[in-house]
Amino acid sequence: ELDVAADVTKVKDISKIMAYKVMVTPALVIDGEVKIAGRLPRKGELHKYIKGD
Repeated sequence: ELDVAADVTKVKDISKIMAYKVMVTPALVIDGEVKIAGRLPRKGELHKYIKGD
């Protein structure tokens, strides 16, 4: 839909999750920065983060 190449990884290792100080899942991390935690992003939010706005 956005024609953007991206690597998507599902992380299950609790120590890796805690390294981002995420206390609730799901979480969205882009380029090492937690964007959303504790809920799923809305489509518009996801587009915004992917495009870098």
